[in-house]
Amino acid sequence: MTTNAKDLMDDRLREHLQTFERFFEAIGFKPRLGRLWGFLVLAGKPLSSADIAHELNMSIGSTSESLSELREWGAITSEFSAQHRCQLHAAVSDTMSIVVTVLRRREQVAISKFKENAAHALAHVQQSYGKDDARVTPLQSIVNTSELAEAAINFFVTASSGLPSEGQSRLNRLIRRMVEIGIRVPTEVAKRGAAIAKATLGRGKEEG
Repeated sequence: MTTNAKDLMDDRLREHLQTFERFFEAIGFKPRLGRLWGFLVLAGKPLSSADIAHELNMSIGSTSESLSELREWGAITSEFSAQHRCQLHAAVSDTMSIVVTVLRRREQVAISKFKENAAHALAHVQQSYGKDDARVTPLQSIVNTSELAEAAINFFVTASSGLPSEGQSRLNRLIRRMVEIGIRVPTEVAKRGAAIAKATLGRGKEEG
């Protein structure tokens, strides 16, 4: 399968690949993962690993490794195409699944370990130096803040988890849950969530 580069995206869209690279690097991922994922997003169609490697000037090995990592984080889907006789890869349309996966597998784990270590240090200080020791307050604050962060992540993951139902995306589900408990949702975000739900419902009816 060989795709003409001009059929995938214009030069102006291609310039945005650097934005994806910088963002992925800023949140602790390899820049090439951002470039590859951004390429699939902006291409707007499933592509073979050979096409991806060619367009991004990457080796087949590096491309395969990057695709595996992105698939592990829920950022892409890969399906075998009988027509093209190879696996085709595409960016997921529901990007909330990526956020949920990252929060659950990375941030949540890091916060939990940080809280656990702070709690052990706090217990040691209290037992060895007393509850009035100057180190007690900042260590207790770390534990409390970490617990709040865990609660926030758990809310986010729980409210948006599961497979989207007809007319509903993870984003829309999260927005609805936030509204239910009184959390203010930016007007533009709420509008976009409603638009996504409406579009999804419309496609479902057409397919039915």
